[in-house]
Amino acid sequence: MAKIEFFALGGLDERGKECYALTINGDTYLLNCGITTPPAIGLGIKKIIPDINWINDNKQNIKGIFVLAPSYERFGALEHFYQNVTNIPIYTTDVGASIITTYFNKRVKRNSPQPVKLNIRILQPLKSEKVGNTQITPFRITNSIPHSVGLIFNTQDGNIVYLDDFIISSNKNSAFEDQLLEINKITNHKNLMLISGTGNVFNGNGFTSPNHKISGFVDSVLFDAPSRTIVACYDDDIYKILSVASTAMNKNRPVCVYSNTLGEVFKYLHDKNIFNQKNFLFINDNELDKSNNAVIIVTGTPSRLFTKLEKILNDDDPKIHVKSDDTFIFVENTVNGFEKLEAEMFDNVAKNDIKHYKIPSSVLPVSASKEDQKYLIEILKPKYIIPISGLYMDFIAYSKAIYQTGFSKQNMIILDNGKCVKITSGELEDKKSFVELEQKFISSVGVLDVGANSMFERDQMKENGAVLLSILFDKQSQTIKRFNYDLVGITNLSESNKVIINQINTECNKQITSLIVEEMKKSKLDIKEIKNVIRKVVDKQYEKKFNKRPLVITTIMFTKNY
Repeated sequence: MAKIEFFALGGLDERGKECYALTINGDTYLLNCGITTPPAIGLGIKKIIPDINWINDNKQNIKGIFVLAPSYERFGALEHFYQNVTNIPIYTTDVGASIITTYFNKRVKRNSPQPVKLNIRILQPLKSEKVGNTQITPFRITNSIPHSVGLIFNTQDGNIVYLDDFIISSNKNSAFEDQLLEINKITNHKNLMLISGTGNVFNGNGFTSPNHKISGFVDSVLFDAPSRTIVACYDDDIYKILSVASTAMNKNRPVCVYSNTLGEVFKYLHDKNIFNQKNFLFINDNELDKSNNAVIIVTGTPSRLFTKLEKILNDDDPKIHVKSDDTFIFVENTVNGFEKLEAEMFDNVAKNDIKHYKIPSSVLPVSASKEDQKYLIEILKPKYIIPISGLYMDFIAYSKAIYQTGFSKQNMIILDNGKCVKITSGELEDKKSFVELEQKFISSVGVLDVGANSMFERDQMKENGAVLLSILFDKQSQTIKRFNYDLVGITNLSESNKVIINQINTECNKQITSLIVEEMKKSKLDIKEIKNVIRKVVDKQYEKKFNKRPLVITTIMFTKNY
């Protein structure tokens, strides 16, 4: 009898921040430890990660962190998780080990005085091993990252099959082969549950392949652009990067992968014969201005890529200086939430008066469409299905596609972050439980934020401004010796507004003086409570005069120790 629990710390009804906790008979397996970047970065927030407190509280039960399709969005929170869970092994592929290690070497060690030693263990396709008390077996899948795998967890009541994303493909390239047809040979058709990413099911009606191929498009552009060509691509889309590089090689053109981390990964792929092309010319980024026909592949996460392109197009980049005869290609589909950044990028390209192209909408991302998903269900015939990685509308589109295979609606499990599903002895429990979660914010200086209260205060300051109030109180005379008000972003300091502000300050001084005098009579002075009341006093006055409730930050000093 197996007792199985599953819930998401992130990745449900949102883009990115994927992190799933699968517990089998008390042993917990973390699937991804993702990160996301808000499309509109503000309030000092750079990144958002799953609730690290839950990880710390339950680390004694966590048997491994699994990064199976190793994009930055799926492992970026490792940097923060690993400060407290360094003894937990990270299971990934050989390519994943290269990507994660390169990232830590370049970024984490640069930002941290302490070296980070990663406990990485390489998964071998179709080779079973015991992790905790459960036997797991990885199998190859085709997606945008070479050598990506899914996992089979064997339990007494059947097998749990997990995939981040995939496509059905007849690709004979060993870097992108799949082993989906091997799953039932391992599970003996006893598939209790499928946990699968929704992929491109909301937009893709048929099979993704062969509509994911871009070589023909890139070849036609390079034919018309014999001079230097800049190709922009997301760094988790290694399939496209290799396609561009292969096409350039066939035209005898040198290639540079211009990336903080992916350049070394690209060399790893080449050196390990994962991407092995004879006569391939790989040039260093220091040679870019000397080359007249190089194909420069600029990569980054969605938010980072547009920032890099802005620097290049504004001639602020140290290595790439745009020339009048350059050609620009954007080989990515438009991502929800980044439409504005993409439009601004193309506007900037137009200002440079260079030829530019965008990948046709008929070219699909290397992600499962409806028929890919239905085909997988027909193969596995799982008893239960949990769709992951997407918005609620993606889960509904996924469900509608799967129901066409005859799958039971009662056994489709759509969850929210924190909602826990339990299966005991192969049967779904009716009672649902919830795990209280708080997403964590990474500030501009790399510090974990405290959560919702901090975000509310930052938002309040953004919309209404702030009052910085310092008070010097003389205990002996029980009088305030000095008030100092600094206003930030509340209103313009015209002469008429200065008069109103002085009136507000005078009224606040009276009320605050009376408040502190009364508090001084008590046996114990509660500074925190005093600040709360001061905040309300100042808030009320500014709301009355300017219809704003600014963030009030108060410092109280005494002339003598109290």
